[in-house]
Amino acid sequence: MPTKLRTLALLMLLAACLPLSAGAQGKCKAVSPDCVIVGEWDLSVGLGVGVRTNPVAGRSDIPLYVIPQFSYYGKRFFIDNLEPGFTLHDGDVHTFNVVAAPGYDRVFFSRSDPQNLLVNSLASAPGTGGGNSIDFGDDRGIQEFVTHRRRTTYLAGPEWLFSYGRFAGQLSALYEVTGRHDGYEVRGAISTPLIQTENSLVANAGFTWKSAATVRYYYGVEGFYRPSAALNPFVKVAYSRVLSERWTLNAFVHYEYLSNEIADSPIVSDPSVVTAFVGFNFKVF
Repeated sequence: MPTKLRTLALLMLLAACLPLSAGAQGKCKAVSPDCVIVGEWDLSVGLGVGVRTNPVAGRSDIPLYVIPQFSYYGKRFFIDNLEPGFTLHDGDVHTFNVVAAPGYDRVFFSRSDPQNLLVNSLASAPGTGGGNSIDFGDDRGIQEFVTHRRRTTYLAGPEWLFSYGRFAGQLSALYEVTGRHDGYEVRGAISTPLIQTENSLVANAGFTWKSAATVRYYYGVEGFYRPSAALNPFVKVAYSRVLSERWTLNAFVHYEYLSNEIADSPIVSDPSVVTAFVGFNFKVF
């Protein structure tokens, strides 16, 4: 595992050292929330009101008030919040990257997880009803597994971005490289604009497939519950309106339905998760 991490880090370091082409350093010609200046850092802060529901038994929902976001896109190397990557091929229709991303599910077990502060534009979340016949006798047994430490994990692997007409898609196959559970994830999504004027309304749909090792690390209960692989679908609607060069009005609602393999865990009390936010985004630079 350490060898794989060193290889990935070396690829990213080499990418960061590549010079930018003259054309890549141009400024955006129009004010747009999706405008990215290649070769320059982008830092913004979202100020508003939001929440991420928590499906884990006994854990409170996660409030969202201040959401910082940062990104950098070079000729090959890029980083978007907590997700660095390296572009292997960049085309008009197809783009292939090697990416790294943190394991998502830890956000429900640790309020201090960075992903509870840096919320991606496609943020998803697992949160009534899942349950099974396991009887722990009292809540202390459940809480023992809820409070069991889940360490920060990172996954890495290939990513395919594609476009077709008004649709844009993303598919990635990731392997856990930090040696915590050696699991796999496949993440896919497709999006299309419903409105694209001075107001932007975009619809997204997708899924996350998690291997049995991944699901057991977060939601398994040793000696009681041993889940297998899980497939979680999600939908999202996002709205934005540019107010000025620095200010944008943003709002989104994201709903993820948890597979029975997760929802039936005795430490899970809700089979779905909702992440919602409305507020203003201020572009620092």
